[in-house]
Amino acid sequence: MTKSVSTTHDNHILRIENNCLYVRIGEYLLTLKIEGPEVKSGERIQLEKGQTMFDLVLDAARTLVKETGENVFSAAMLYYIAKEKHPDLGIKRNSWNSHIVSSAPNHPSYRHYTSHRNYLRYLGRGNYSLDPGLVP
Repeated sequence: MTKSVSTTHDNHILRIENNCLYVRIGEYLLTLKIEGPEVKSGERIQLEKGQTMFDLVLDAARTLVKETGENVFSAAMLYYIAKEKHPDLGIKRNSWNSHIVSSAPNHPSYRHYTSHRNYLRYLGRGNYSLDPGLVP
């Protein structure tokens, strides 16, 4: 499908056709290709349909507890597990930490988040544990 828009004034022509802009002023012709924004790999996280970051938090916590047998961990430990399991996702550290805090109802900053989950327990000094009902 070809879309074309033109305007002519004396010896000047402005024409948009498909994804090109043509400007003619007298004997000079300028052609510009119009492209959409470049999508950079890892710029925006692309989860599977129906999956949220909270699902990644819970999965990372369950994986850590299952593999180590320990139910005390930091947000950083979960972050590295999630990055290892999903290297193609551009998980930003600040966003990850926000999801960790909003997954722990007893965290002092929990009330500042609009999305809440009841997956973790805050133990103080940056340590968390998986809710006993969710331990694999």
